[in-house]
Amino acid sequence: MRLDKKLLKDNKYIRFGIFIAYMAIVATLFPRNKISTYNYDIGSPWLQSDVVAPFTFPIYKDLKEYELQKEVARQSVLPVFRRSHKEFSPDHFQRYLDSLTATIAAKLNSQYLSQDSLVNLRREPFLKDLSAKEFQLLLGNYKQSLTDKEKSSLLQKYRRVIPLEISILLSDGILDETKPSINSSKFVIRSENDREETVHQASSVRDYDEAVLAFKELTAKRLGRNLSQNSDTVSLALKLAKPFLTPNILFDGKETQLAKKRAESAVPIADGIVRENEKIISRGERMTPLTKRMLDSFLRAKAEREADTGEIRIYIGKFLTVIIISSLFSFFIYLFRERIYHDNAALALICIIILLELIATWQALHYDWMSPYIVPIGLAAILFTTLFDSRIALFATITISLLAATIRGNDFQFAIASIFSGGIGVFVIKDLRQRTQIFLTVLLIFVGYLLSITAFSLSRLSPLEEILNDIFYAAISSMLCFFIYPIVLLIEKTFGITTDLALLELSDTNHPLLKEMSLQAPGTFHHTMMVSMLSERAAAEIGANQLLCRVGAYFHDIGKTPNANYFTENQSSANPHDKLDPIYSSRIIAAHVSDGVAIGRQYKLPEVILDFIPQHHGTSVMQFFFDKALKITPNGLPIEDFQYPGPKPQTKESAIVMLADGVEASVRSLSEHTETTISQTIENVVKKRFDENQFTECPITLDEINQLKRIFLNTLMAAHHKRIKYPGQKL
Repeated sequence: MRLDKKLLKDNKYIRFGIFIAYMAIVATLFPRNKISTYNYDIGSPWLQSDVVAPFTFPIYKDLKEYELQKEVARQSVLPVFRRSHKEFSPDHFQRYLDSLTATIAAKLNSQYLSQDSLVNLRREPFLKDLSAKEFQLLLGNYKQSLTDKEKSSLLQKYRRVIPLEISILLSDGILDETKPSINSSKFVIRSENDREETVHQASSVRDYDEAVLAFKELTAKRLGRNLSQNSDTVSLALKLAKPFLTPNILFDGKETQLAKKRAESAVPIADGIVRENEKIISRGERMTPLTKRMLDSFLRAKAEREADTGEIRIYIGKFLTVIIISSLFSFFIYLFRERIYHDNAALALICIIILLELIATWQALHYDWMSPYIVPIGLAAILFTTLFDSRIALFATITISLLAATIRGNDFQFAIASIFSGGIGVFVIKDLRQRTQIFLTVLLIFVGYLLSITAFSLSRLSPLEEILNDIFYAAISSMLCFFIYPIVLLIEKTFGITTDLALLELSDTNHPLLKEMSLQAPGTFHHTMMVSMLSERAAAEIGANQLLCRVGAYFHDIGKTPNANYFTENQSSANPHDKLDPIYSSRIIAAHVSDGVAIGRQYKLPEVILDFIPQHHGTSVMQFFFDKALKITPNGLPIEDFQYPGPKPQTKESAIVMLADGVEASVRSLSEHTETTISQTIENVVKKRFDENQFTECPITLDEINQLKRIFLNTLMAAHHKRIKYPGQKL
């Protein structure tokens, strides 16, 4: 099932959803969990009335300072280790060594000893990890030429030295973490049952790598050997000891983190207190870091006191604030811009532009170094002027400025500066068709900001650095207006809105439709040019859109091109209607409306131009064919068979083109063009349109129509003035 685009365009539920979404989003941008009563900066004088604490509250630390103190507290916590309860017994090593030597002896003393036996021996769990030299060193104890005493000499030393070194190292403690990873010169060692806790210097306990190195050095010393010259003997001893030389001081990550959290929580969040009825700041007093923290703390404490019962109430208040600030703009659109009110796409675009400006304002609050004047409210003013009109733009600028000021904590100095600068943009950017216009507009918007910032800064005795910072960001904001052209192009393509820039492209008479009309229907083309001239001058007189009238007039009769010969302005010989039934003729004539719309859609003409095609005739009657039919059928015919399908003109511009079209065609048919005949013809055309109620659906007034008649008369008199005959001219 296809959705009716026109129905969606004016769907009241969609419109209601747009308004609700807009207000809800804006309300969420308001400062959360604090009452935005004041706006203040360090070094500036307090311009409000005296502030007295209505209740006792703590002076909270600056957030950055508080976070830094918590981090210092975390870093001061010593890593926590636990000593393993597992004990080492020399007997464990002796049994291990006995088992190993028994395995070797069994293999070597076998009567079936062979090379394969040695290979199989090499595959034993411990022996396979030995180097070739270590393996030979161990087997050397079992050579047949050695005495029993010689055979057991090295192993006996191992039995005596290795358990002793293991016991010493385990008694001192071996860490299961490397010292660089601990990153602390001290740490806590707890007993397994938490009964004992001692603080140790990192240098007093070895990590595993240090324990291995100590074992090698001590073993070499006890064996009476040089470590570098007898590395195989020592490395063999180390491999025998490794199963027992395991870390017994284990890092307790969970307990360490708990200790860090306890240290964090012990850092006080406040470093002072303000008593009830104590004065926080007096009017005219310069804001200091302490008074700013006191005000911040007051707002925070007030929000916390109302958090349980006032959260919903606060949000409702924000919502109502948005409604109040936006109400004048909304009522203006509803009462005076009905076309926009019934266009959901246009309403959505207005809301999106406002929201983007407010989101930029909200985002700027998160950076202390960023001035609020970076928000390009001047760009929004130019956008609204270009996309809609100056009154819409002015109301939108005021609405954006007030909402942005509310988001900034009722910073109405910023609001006044934005309204002033944006208003300048609205009134200056009259014609984007002139490229130099944008440069003048940007310059004047910046001048508006410059004057506003200077005036407010002088009254507040603001520091020079702050003034220059605001001016710098105001300059950036003003220069963002140079992006108006690509932004307008994007909006045109996305929302289907036709601006003067798009109309300017369509005003080129080399457009394919106009070129074809000039070739296929030259009379209609000439008529079109005359109607466009009349319409443009008339629009200028009553304040309508001149460019829209001109372009609308260019394309209002494009439906005549396929059947040009059926229209009198293109006929050079016999009139084909003389041989046709009046009803059939009226259908052919009326068809140029539907044909024109179809052709326009094929060439992707915007809707605002396509509207001129049916509306320039409205529901008027083709009087010539109706009168002709009455002569043939005296009993009469339904007048609806001779009416154009409509609709009636919906805008001033389409009403202007309707009158210009009728007046131009009627005056052209006159045999004598005097002021009297032209004036009377204009009166007749206007009266006929009034009698047919063609202006009941557009906002044109009677006074404006009288102005149109005067402009039509002056223009047509100039076009049809009498010329003197040149000497020798015979015709």
